[in-house]
Amino acid sequence: MAEVTTSSMHDARDAEDTRLLEAGEHGLLLDGYAGVILDRCRLKLRGSDAAEDVAQEVALRLVAELKRGRRYRVPFRVVVHNVIDWKVKEHFQSLRFEAELDDWLLGVSTESDAPLEADAGFEALLDGLTGLEQTVLRMRYDEDLDFGAIASRLGKEPNAVHQIHFRALAKLRRAAA
Repeated sequence: MAEVTTSSMHDARDAEDTRLLEAGEHGLLLDGYAGVILDRCRLKLRGSDAAEDVAQEVALRLVAELKRGRRYRVPFRVVVHNVIDWKVKEHFQSLRFEAELDDWLLGVSTESDAPLEADAGFEALLDGLTGLEQTVLRMRYDEDLDFGAIASRLGKEPNAVHQIHFRALAKLRRAAA
């Protein structure tokens, strides 16, 4: 029986990926990586509940790139693994920034019984955000709601609220830099 090498498996996968890319079969291409994306996110996030959210962010980014007609100089499997690494890194950066924001907000709320909306520092943080981003942050930090509760009140999916929250924190992080 012939031994299958990793190299020949990669060559076959790369050839199939190239065929699917050229045929515009993006759904089939991504379906072939769905398990890999989720498994790798679970591994990198050590089974965290956020693994599915991060895996979805990976898939959304890949879909957006493919819809824009993006072409790659490396095999698509390499792109998939790079995007997973980037999204996992963003997740950990977001957690670190969210913890800093929590500490800041706790400091604000302990100094005064006034709601956060009345605090000029909090308002200054929100200035560069859209109305929806501001609403999500207020509900998250002023009302201490989780993503599911916020989604229910806004008539959105929890993952959509998580993404809005993530983008808002990224904007705040850029503004603070």
